[in-house]
Amino acid sequence: MKLRAARSLMILGLVAAFPYRFGPASGQDLSGTIRTENFVLAYDRRGITRLWNPHDPFQADLLSGEGRLGEPVVTYRVEGGDWLPIYTGTRTLQAEPDKGALTYTDFDPGSPLKMVQQFKIEGDVLDWTIEIETTMNFPVQIGDLALPIPWRFPAGETRTIFERSWTKHHFISGHGSFLYFVRPNGEPPYLVITVHPGTKFEYYTSEGRRNYRAYIHSGLSGGRETRGSWRQPHTFLELRPAGASGSAIRYGIRFQWARSYAEIREILYREGLFDIRIVPGMTVPEDLTATLALHTKARVEALEPEVPEHARITYLGERRPDHHLYRIAFSRPGENLLTIRHDGGRRTYLEFFVTEPLETLIKKRSRFITHRQQHRDPSRWYNGLYSVYDMKNKVLRSPDDTDGFDYWWGYVLASDDPALGKAPFVAAKNVHFPDPEEIASVEYYIEHFVWGGLQRTDQEHPYPYGIYGVPNWKVNRDPDPRARAGIRNRHLDKMPIWRSFDYPHVIMLYFHMYEIARKYPHLVRYLDARGYLERAYQTARAYFLYPYEILPEEYETYKIGCYNEVVILSLIAALEREGFPEKAAWLRSEWEKKVKYFIYDDPYPYRSEYPFDRTAFETTYAVAKYGATHEMKPDHNLWFDKKLRKWYAHPVVRKEDARAFMERQLRANLAVRGWLEAAYYLLGADFTGSSDVGAMSYMAAMGGWAILDYAIYFATDPADWLQLGYASILSSWSLMNTGRPETNYGFWFPGKENDGAAGWQFMTAKFGRAWIRKDMSRGAWHYDGEIDLGFGGALRAAATILTRDPLFDWFAFGGALTTSEDGFSIIPRDGLRKRFHIVLADFRMTIELDRDGLAAERPIFVARDFGRIRVVIENRTADAHVTLFKVSLRDAALGEKSPKETGSERMAYAVVQEGRRVGIVRLGEESEIALNISGDATVVELVREREGGRRN
Repeated sequence: MKLRAARSLMILGLVAAFPYRFGPASGQDLSGTIRTENFVLAYDRRGITRLWNPHDPFQADLLSGEGRLGEPVVTYRVEGGDWLPIYTGTRTLQAEPDKGALTYTDFDPGSPLKMVQQFKIEGDVLDWTIEIETTMNFPVQIGDLALPIPWRFPAGETRTIFERSWTKHHFISGHGSFLYFVRPNGEPPYLVITVHPGTKFEYYTSEGRRNYRAYIHSGLSGGRETRGSWRQPHTFLELRPAGASGSAIRYGIRFQWARSYAEIREILYREGLFDIRIVPGMTVPEDLTATLALHTKARVEALEPEVPEHARITYLGERRPDHHLYRIAFSRPGENLLTIRHDGGRRTYLEFFVTEPLETLIKKRSRFITHRQQHRDPSRWYNGLYSVYDMKNKVLRSPDDTDGFDYWWGYVLASDDPALGKAPFVAAKNVHFPDPEEIASVEYYIEHFVWGGLQRTDQEHPYPYGIYGVPNWKVNRDPDPRARAGIRNRHLDKMPIWRSFDYPHVIMLYFHMYEIARKYPHLVRYLDARGYLERAYQTARAYFLYPYEILPEEYETYKIGCYNEVVILSLIAALEREGFPEKAAWLRSEWEKKVKYFIYDDPYPYRSEYPFDRTAFETTYAVAKYGATHEMKPDHNLWFDKKLRKWYAHPVVRKEDARAFMERQLRANLAVRGWLEAAYYLLGADFTGSSDVGAMSYMAAMGGWAILDYAIYFATDPADWLQLGYASILSSWSLMNTGRPETNYGFWFPGKENDGAAGWQFMTAKFGRAWIRKDMSRGAWHYDGEIDLGFGGALRAAATILTRDPLFDWFAFGGALTTSEDGFSIIPRDGLRKRFHIVLADFRMTIELDRDGLAAERPIFVARDFGRIRVVIENRTADAHVTLFKVSLRDAALGEKSPKETGSERMAYAVVQEGRRVGIVRLGEESEIALNISGDATVVELVREREGGRRN
């Protein structure tokens, strides 16, 4: 030990004896610029200070200006001595701009390590290599070797955010690791970083939004962080004495530009990494299997499951050159790691999560909210409230038991998105699976917490039906403005009902209660269907009027996307159906103001509560779809912008413009969503700016609905969109904590009390601080908060989809598929069993039930020539009633010209119930057929025929 200590002191003394200098001539200006066909680099004596693509019209610099490329973190020790940073005080630079090369050398006679870095541009690639070698006759242990990448996080004014900053995507997964950067507007070029063969990333840290480090070795930092868990080993590097074999190491990464995600995939393949596709996603319900495709030049030696007895892997062969397919059936709930062992023992890791069946999750979540998350105490002002649940402590929080959610932060407990998103989800679930106890719970909430508390009644003037915002209605209803002064210090003279984001939750709640009352009138007691419809309409009216009237400079309802407002379109249709055309017309006119603004008046209408906010991407798609499928009239002086003091007018309005906007907003949606990253908390999951600390929130499913809907109805080549859309709506179900007695009722926070609880979002770091000011270990947050907004979005998207994928061939998303010579049998397991789609390039059919459902574990049969489709419909209420059987039939994507919708041979399908013809569906049309339901189940067939009644 004395020898080790003496040696460490000797090294420290030698390091301190040599002054800090920049090279041969201290103070010499060594900065410059290298310009090539594909890269522009600015550099100085310490590293690269700027990097951009010369073909980028915005010249968006990757680097933030708060650091450089070329400043690796290297921490080492000698024979168990103290950990020391590598000495860089004598760094020298050899710049060869004409050769596209920079060489930085860190070497000092008193240091036991020498480090040489080279940046070299050759053609369309930039390589960054790092060589480290020992210089003395004793071994050196490296505890950390990390590469900081100080990228430019989205911030600033709108155009700076969307045109000149970047979202960062990373797949930190051993030897298959990569990163890619996308502008928030989604427009190329994209920057891709891949590891050289033999280089790996095993860990990362991110202190603040820009201080990102990718670790090649993390034995020191990763080992010191004992809180939380990590799925890859933290390794050290052992270097032998100078001159011996094993005394030096060389690592490297490569930068390249791509014009599309397909090009990024091709780069991954070309560089010997893995272009990975997985259907239906990486959150896998236990009653479904996953199919994995590895497109790679790597030599795959084995796929190793974490627990072999709980994973069955079947190799399906090489469907295309270098495309290896595997079917995987998991049987262990929770996290499941799959290790790809390749190229002589290198390792790449795939992280899956296995849940209970989706239908079980949906029902458990609704029951948990109504039975474990509702306060029922008439002596409390929050009687009836659904509040947030703390899984870690197995406690339902309240305004009297806050866990630090005090003052302004009290909104988490009793208002806004964390609290107001729960009842709408429960109501939506009960449209599909009615449960008397749950419906009664929701009505108790409406009667005792919402009406006359959270929401102003129809007798409260001014502003009837207004919704009180943060922190809660009790504070905001206090007649003394001074009582609110501790919560906020602005706008104390205004009625605090201006928060636009709160209204759609209540609209959705009332609308689904209208649906319940209309379908199951015997299950409601508080209001009837007409009463709930009127509440939904009046709340929607207040949504468009009050926030903009009271606080137009902050709550510009026509300009921002609000979660759940897509339900307004269903509300309009219901008003028309129920005989209220004037009310429907008024709402439609307000909605179209928003549609036109998004399409025509703002190049980047992707804001919501914040200037850069993934929340918008449910609304952006909804308005694009509306504009692409509805005839809107030109207008003059449509509405006046009080903030900008201008009128908006649209002399020309075209569906083609809506379609163009649809494509733009989808690209922006993908900029904040994992697509190439093969981990269950990244693939299809959302994030803001980066996934370093948090990902996979409510917008995984809400924005995922947009992608999946686009795949079903608009995409001419739907394969990619189906894959990503379905992975998105599956992903956040992994945040639920559920199980059976043998699994102790859950993976994240076990215990029967938590069976049905859920996490707000996912902590991606080993350990980090969530924005709600709580420290979290990697995994689901222990509070549920806003996640029920996402579960509501997942219900809107839930479907079983039959398609033919160019790689996976015939596949059923959300179902178990069996093929035969005659056709396809699909067991629907999407969670609702209400929607079935066939999605092919030249044939698209949608079947949807307005109540009841496709029978559990009874196959949907589709003839191989699509001449006959057979479904079994179950009676979910065991009574006699009418179910609407909705069918649409197309032979092309929406907006594409159909070659068969005209002429004498127009395709049609007869709808046959129990052998009796009850309707017809024609190509290019949507039909609703009333089915009389009385028994336990009924069989319905669609039989193809030509116009005129002749069957094929």
